[in-house]
Amino acid sequence: MTLIAFYPLFRLEMNKTLYSYRQIRVRLGWFLSLTGAIIVLTSSTIPSTVAPQVESYDVVIVGGSSGGIGAAIGAARSGVSVVLIEDTPALGGMISNGISNADCFSYESLSGVFDEFRYAVKAHYLADKAEMETPLFKYRKKSNHIDGRAVQSNEAAAGGRWEPHVADEIFKKMAASYPNLKIYYRRFATGVLKEQNRVTGVTTDTDDKQPITFLGKTIIDATHEADIAAWAGAPYRVGREPRSPLEPHAGEIYYFNDSGEILPGTTGRQDAGIVSSGVRLCVKFFKPEEGTAHLLTTPPPGYDPAKYEHSHYGSGKNPSVPKQKSEMNVNPIGNELQEANWPWPDANRQERQRLYEVYKNHALGFLYYLQTVRGEKHLGLAPDEFRDNGNVPYRVFIREARRIEGEVTMTEADINPFILGNSFVPPFQPTSIAIGHYPMDSKPVHPKTDVSKPDKGEGDFFLANAMTAFQVPYGAIVPKNIDGLLVPVALSATHVAFSSIRMDPTWVVLGQAAGVAASISAQTGVPVRQVSVPQIQEELLKQKCKLVFYWDVQSDHPHFDVIQKASLKGWISGSDTRDFRPDSLLTRAEAASLLTRALQLWPSVSNSHFTDVPFSHPAFRDVETLFDRGALKVLGVEPRWPQAGGYNAQKHMGFGQRSNFGAFRPNAPISATEFQQLIQVLRSGNPTFLPPGELVASASNALPPAPESLTRAAAVNYVDQILNPKPKMETPAPTPISKPKGKRK
Repeated sequence: MTLIAFYPLFRLEMNKTLYSYRQIRVRLGWFLSLTGAIIVLTSSTIPSTVAPQVESYDVVIVGGSSGGIGAAIGAARSGVSVVLIEDTPALGGMISNGISNADCFSYESLSGVFDEFRYAVKAHYLADKAEMETPLFKYRKKSNHIDGRAVQSNEAAAGGRWEPHVADEIFKKMAASYPNLKIYYRRFATGVLKEQNRVTGVTTDTDDKQPITFLGKTIIDATHEADIAAWAGAPYRVGREPRSPLEPHAGEIYYFNDSGEILPGTTGRQDAGIVSSGVRLCVKFFKPEEGTAHLLTTPPPGYDPAKYEHSHYGSGKNPSVPKQKSEMNVNPIGNELQEANWPWPDANRQERQRLYEVYKNHALGFLYYLQTVRGEKHLGLAPDEFRDNGNVPYRVFIREARRIEGEVTMTEADINPFILGNSFVPPFQPTSIAIGHYPMDSKPVHPKTDVSKPDKGEGDFFLANAMTAFQVPYGAIVPKNIDGLLVPVALSATHVAFSSIRMDPTWVVLGQAAGVAASISAQTGVPVRQVSVPQIQEELLKQKCKLVFYWDVQSDHPHFDVIQKASLKGWISGSDTRDFRPDSLLTRAEAASLLTRALQLWPSVSNSHFTDVPFSHPAFRDVETLFDRGALKVLGVEPRWPQAGGYNAQKHMGFGQRSNFGAFRPNAPISATEFQQLIQVLRSGNPTFLPPGELVASASNALPPAPESLTRAAAVNYVDQILNPKPKMETPAPTPISKPKGKRK
């Protein structure tokens, strides 16, 4: 194999256009993509002089982001060897770097590693009785969503608020329980290794030049920037797509959140704009008796109070995080900046470090402004956070940078249920690997300078009422053209769709799914692109990840797994309100729908036979299919044709449609015996051709007894037991015990 090391031969100024920078990278990528070569694209201009050591693992993960820790635990639980490379001392990405709340709109959508983390947070603070008596832990938020249920689900009492160092400690404790998971901190990736179009490893280094090369059967790029994917030559996009029928909020847009109005000046024009970024400070509320040591004595470099004139920091009035703290998240004017981050996606490590200083100083400038101009002297940096970094987070919050082009690209139509439908049911994703539940939330692309209009700046919108819980398909994390790689963070989505997907609870479970897929690939030798999605889903359900959303089916429900699997297979579905009603008795119509789908019966509609099951009824096709097969005899629907006697030309030569069989009673519960008999006759062949009276007797194979209470959940579980019987465990014959032989004398 050939080793090619590329070190930049030129420098690009930060004010060059994003497009020209990307074009140069693409052309270099083509130059370096030699068949049979190992390619190293470095992010540093000075190579390490130390020969790198080499370590091999089943799964190599780059980036200790929320997606990275999810991937690490998801893979480690499968028993494979895993290594995680993180360039800061903290684990969990922004969850441990200033985002101190669960960005989701329902607890019912949370699952997997993230929910385990949330419950650990809850247990941590429950142990502090004094903290539990603070107003923060008494606060409850009511839904103001049009569905009457969705609500920003980040209450402290539910584990939805945390301190950054607590999040870091919890994630590290979770990771430590897996001896097959190794984590490197303060180590960064410098390039990738490839064989043909398959990624086989990553090169890494440290600030003190201690390089290590990591080889892996599968590589997971959990960076916010898709660095590994881009260096490997995977196609990606940066910026905003144009407005289209599937993307009515794409491109250039001015939007007023309060009234939900699209403002003049909106063109929907495509551009290379990136939403704002910022360093999210963790500030503490200091009491007067605690002195003034927390006050910034001098402004940071570049400080200009005019930059913050039109800002407002609502969280400066009451703590929003435990231990009298708050996170600083202020847009469009505050701790964040627009436009300065546009070069970030394709910037190298040194350039990003310089940008970090720009964003850090801007955030500190806002805090200094609050203290000196607004007189909020009770606010200061939390002294127990980021102790080795001046109490400032290690990361800039990069909401969006590169987005890969994957086997599937999610659009606004996958998030906004009203584009392709007219209810709170978005397009169904049978290859779902994660659930998300958050509005499309785009931040400003340009600075807010025109304060004569009420919008937050060009590019900003928060479409709370145009969203519901959605699914993410597996293909969205599988990059085109590159094998051996999964990208669960900078996944394949348009800008608008990504603005909803990019929440940490979703990223954690997407990472978990990537870890599971990578482990299956490592264990079976099947490339990640070809790994069985049902196999991935099976393992995710074992790890208590939700793949289909129902308000009323939680992961602790006794039939959670089978309801999820049956939903993915299309056997069943919930209502337009996203309820499953697992404990409601199964109706006759629901039984017809479940069995036609689960038994994969051919649809057959010859007429409309029942007065209370019109063509508009959701079970019409299913009921008529069972009718045409003669199976409804079990429910007392006797055939009419014997009553007609023989052929009578006067009566029968016409085309009359005298087919009214009266009422079917679709909403009446079906008994367990009737349900069992329906399964028997439908599995025995086509009951249409069975003589009357011999229907039930024709069933050749006995079925297990049906549950006495035939609820929807119990019915689905019963069908699954029949169609997917568990192999009988044979009792091994007892091993004869041999008596020890006596010693020869």
